[in-house]
Amino acid sequence: MKHIYFVQACDVHGSGANASAYLPYATGLLAAYAFHNETVKNNYIVKRFLYKKEDISAAIDSFDKPAVVGFSTYIWNYEYNLAFAKALKERYPDCAVVFGGHNVHNNSEKQLDEFPFIDFLIHGEGEISFCELLVQLATDRNFDAVSNISYRAPDGSAVKTATRETCVTDFPSPYLEGWFDDILANDPIIFSALLETNRGCPFHCAYCDWGSVKLRMRQFPMERVIAEMQWFADHKIQFCFCIDSNFGMFKRDFDIVDAFLEIKNRTGYPEMFKCCTTEGSGMTEFNINKKLNDCGILKGASLALQTLCPEALENIGRKNMSIERYSELTAKYNEHNIPTYSELIYGLPGETYESFSDNLCFMLGSGTTKGCFIHYCELLPNAGLALPENMQRFGIKTARIPYTQFHSPVHQEVQEYSNIIVSTYSLSYTDWVRSCIFGLFVQCFHYMGLLQFPAKYLHFEHGVPYKVFYEQLIRWAKAHPDTVLGDYYQTMYRNLSALDRGETISRAHYNPIFGEIDWPMEEGLCLEIMIKEQRFFDEMKSFINLFDADKEILGQLLDYQRSALRAPKDTETTRRYAYDFHTYFRNIDLLNYQPLQKKENDLTFTNAFRTKDLEDYAMRIVWFGRKSARVMYSESEIAQK
Repeated sequence: MKHIYFVQACDVHGSGANASAYLPYATGLLAAYAFHNETVKNNYIVKRFLYKKEDISAAIDSFDKPAVVGFSTYIWNYEYNLAFAKALKERYPDCAVVFGGHNVHNNSEKQLDEFPFIDFLIHGEGEISFCELLVQLATDRNFDAVSNISYRAPDGSAVKTATRETCVTDFPSPYLEGWFDDILANDPIIFSALLETNRGCPFHCAYCDWGSVKLRMRQFPMERVIAEMQWFADHKIQFCFCIDSNFGMFKRDFDIVDAFLEIKNRTGYPEMFKCCTTEGSGMTEFNINKKLNDCGILKGASLALQTLCPEALENIGRKNMSIERYSELTAKYNEHNIPTYSELIYGLPGETYESFSDNLCFMLGSGTTKGCFIHYCELLPNAGLALPENMQRFGIKTARIPYTQFHSPVHQEVQEYSNIIVSTYSLSYTDWVRSCIFGLFVQCFHYMGLLQFPAKYLHFEHGVPYKVFYEQLIRWAKAHPDTVLGDYYQTMYRNLSALDRGETISRAHYNPIFGEIDWPMEEGLCLEIMIKEQRFFDEMKSFINLFDADKEILGQLLDYQRSALRAPKDTETTRRYAYDFHTYFRNIDLLNYQPLQKKENDLTFTNAFRTKDLEDYAMRIVWFGRKSARVMYSESEIAQK
């Protein structure tokens, strides 16, 4: 029997007893489908799934005469896979090396020429093509008969076979057919699982490579979906990520949620559920998210905008909901105490510093999501923006920087890389740096909450635009390098400006007291401030007093802001204020502004998420709790008298 190995190497998230990883769903699908074929069953045996980034040499030492090794590739494991495949081919030159996944280029000739140790590339969906390839490797070796692959002809030239659209809707489930049973039995790590109820995407956003595959939308059988969810519960899977491109676009998706919740209520598992909801009117997403939130398994509801700039939206082929609709939805989510977060992208063509900062602050004033995630624009190999004509049209310039899988171990055997957009026809590199710093400050100080209340008060009572507040904060940090914030600003600016010096930029923060993992810079800044909160808020008095407002109110407001933050060692704190800050800011969140009332009151802050040490605090409060703004006390943890 010929031996097959699968490599779907991912980073482990967290560390120690909290370490977690995903089951290798993509390669599991390949195995499950292929072994329904009699020729495959009679000629092959799957020896192992490699699902973590192991030491390459040791992993290859464990292989026993591999005949075929299939690699699932994306930006988080591409360089690792290349290094693994190269070493594998040197050890086993007759082994067939097969690459599939999103980092397989549509331009197959270039990739095959660059990496001679790769024998076959699979384009798009892999189940049928991989099965056909196994059959041909075991029989006639007529690779032209295999759809959607590239390989080398005898003369060394690259051959790309005919494209065939897949219509299958009943792929066998790797979960239900037992392909991961050995993994679960032999590895004590915490496992997460991917759930796929349909496949395809009707949209073609130019920054994304999902729509480039051009798959017809297909729904998987309902009985399979429910059976997989029951399997997750039976195997005590803690986190389930539904990877549908637009969950909620089909009526049956509500039935899927109901089935999931029934299983969760009956068994206690999975503990958390995440999905990417459809781009619609917003009510479909709201109703789904409300169901999940009411059962306590929603980490946060995403309102993904990507950009509000009309020119950028046109360039990327995307249409958003109106900002008015966005405001109505955020108010509705807040009314029902459902945490929400927004998502934006730096540097989309058509965006400028002014449009980015203006629109980000317009979001702050038009709706109150609990969080915001702003991502670098990754130039994915098969995305529309990566096409040569679009690179030229939009004046796109990129930088190759170390890829960071946030919340994963710092030290990696092989460094992964990202190609990120750092300038376009509308955005200079200098303004890209300005955009990143502005976005980082807004994420940390407004959305994560560290200075949210002074910003809101000055905005509503004194007409200070959010943009003015945060640009002033940036200027203050730059002018005060010896402060907590000023010191971190210098680090951020040096990192982001490194490309001008011919250096590689870093987009991660590392401090071993928070665990041996990398953090996004805004989370790193939040953590550094929260362990120096007394000093930070003392220093902020000079900043807040720059504004022309009542100094007594500003002083109490800064004290209220500090008390409203969940510090690492907090238990219970009671503070007395001469002003009713709590009701004032609650009304603002509900888009029901009422002037601040002078009213003596006591507020008791009771910590419902006590943590045992800084590493636990960093993980549970800043990482796990970011989407629900857990750094700030919730309504249920604040008692007013």
